[in-house]
Amino acid sequence: MTSGWIILDKPDGVTSTKAGSIVKRLFKQKKLGHAGTLDPFASGVLPLALGEATKVMPYVVSDIKEYEFELTFGEERDSGDLEGTVTGTTEQRPTEEHLWSVIPNFIGIITQVPPIYSALWINGQRAYDLARRGEAVEMKSRQVLIQELELLAFTGKTASLRVVCGTGTYVRSLGQDLARAVGSMGYLSKLCRTRVGKFSLQDAVNIDTLRDNALSLTGRDWLLPIRVVLDDIPAIPVSAQQAVNLRHGRSIDCPGYEGIVLILSDDQELALCKGDGQQLHPKRVFNL
Repeated sequence: MTSGWIILDKPDGVTSTKAGSIVKRLFKQKKLGHAGTLDPFASGVLPLALGEATKVMPYVVSDIKEYEFELTFGEERDSGDLEGTVTGTTEQRPTEEHLWSVIPNFIGIITQVPPIYSALWINGQRAYDLARRGEAVEMKSRQVLIQELELLAFTGKTASLRVVCGTGTYVRSLGQDLARAVGSMGYLSKLCRTRVGKFSLQDAVNIDTLRDNALSLTGRDWLLPIRVVLDDIPAIPVSAQQAVNLRHGRSIDCPGYEGIVLILSDDQELALCKGDGQQLHPKRVFNL
């Protein structure tokens, strides 16, 4: 079993789970997880954890994401994207100057209402399941962080934009709110995630390349080590005897460390431990 990270450039038209399943079958993996779901119509960066890398997923910090999207004016759709049902139309189109003038209002902490076709839980059920059954779905507003928002191109009918945002942001809602702010209606006709945390599209590999290399993951520069997502966690080398103790679930003496640390044995990831200032207690041991 291979362990590590693949930063996938997910194609549009498939779910994140389906994309992960393709990679799982290609490389005959027993365990695979993905960090940060992408809508089926969206493309872009989807970090995949293979094998023992799935054990560090709860510790992955990916609060900041970057997207490029195309906003088409003249219609609103219930999903906020091109796959939804048209719920309203207008002949009103903004000017480029008008759009630029409202963009500052959407930078910082803003309030938005998530789309009804979302994975949020409503009374124990996913919002999109309720919406697909035709049931009334009341989505509560929430505050999200928009760090950057800029207009990349404008045609009159469409606008291409780039956004850097915090976790929980719905770009579909952002596009809809932007269109409303300029007196129009709009929906996302394209969406590409260009960055998740430290990973960008430049780090990503597409499914065709993976298919061409399905016989072996060894030596491929797009197979990243487990520790690549743990830059903010201290890494501590241990002795051979300490490594044996940790592999058997026993704590080791190591004063001076508190919180989660990464343990290395012969420069290979061995475990994630929690320090209490005197000892390190194993929380996740990697079977490499």
